[in-house]
This record gives sequence, structure tokens and C-alpha cells, in this order.
Amino acid sequence: MTFYERLRFICKEKGTTVTNMLSNLGIATGSTGNWKRGSLPNGDILIKIADYLNTSIDYILLGEFRSDLNSEEKQLVELYRLTPDRAKYKVICDMERIVQEEIKKFSAE
Repeated sequence: MTFYERLRFICKEKGTTVTNMLSNLGIATGSTGNWKRGSLPNGDILIKIADYLNTSIDYILLGEFRSDLNSEEKQLVELYRLTPDRAKYKVICDMERIVQEEIKKFSAE
């Protein structure tokens, strides 16, 4: 997947378009032609895009996160990101409850 294809995909996940995002950031939309042909934006623009989309530059450029998370932790992050916004609070509350229950089980043993 190219940079531009990944950017379109991420924008779609976030409920916007590349054109709308760039317009909101005050970035000329003419850049997209170069991106479609394989060019990459400069670092300043990448930072703005990543901040706007609430994601990492690594994810935008490579489609993966560079971090110290193991595969299970990455899976949890991906599942959380796929969760509709209206349900994210419930996911966090449920996870906190599960963790507390497990802590009590281990401390009782």
C-alpha cells in the first residue's frame, strides 16, 4: 500500500477525506497529486497529519506501529481503535473491571 492509499484508508476510518483533512489543516490539496505518484510530504506536514488523525507517523508511512508493545498489546490497541467512539468508554470500564477482578483473584491465592 502506498503512502497516499494508506492516508486515504486512515482518513476513511476517521470519517473524513484527504481533501477535507488538508483543508482543515490549511495545507494545499495540490500536494496530493505528487503523493499519488509516490512522493512523501515533508516532516512538518507529516506531523500535522498524524496529529489531526490521532495516529503515528509510523502508521501513516508504514502501516504499522513502531513501539515496545508485544503482539497481544498491539492487538488490543487495534481492537480499541476499531471500536466505535460511543463504545470506547464501555471498553475501558470493562477492562478496568476485569483487571481488578484478576488482581483480587491473585491476591487471594
